[in-house]
Amino acid sequence: MTRFHIHSAYYLAILFTASETHVGIKILKTLAINLLTSIHPS
Repeated sequence: MTRFHIHSAYYLAILFTASETHVGIKILKTLAINLLTSIHPS
């Protein structure tokens, strides 16, 4: 039972990290787009 609990916790940690990275990339993309549009107004 303990072994399963550790495995599921590890799996959740991986999922959390993956989602955090995805959110981080989205934020960076948005900031980059805002920066580019403010430098070069269309």
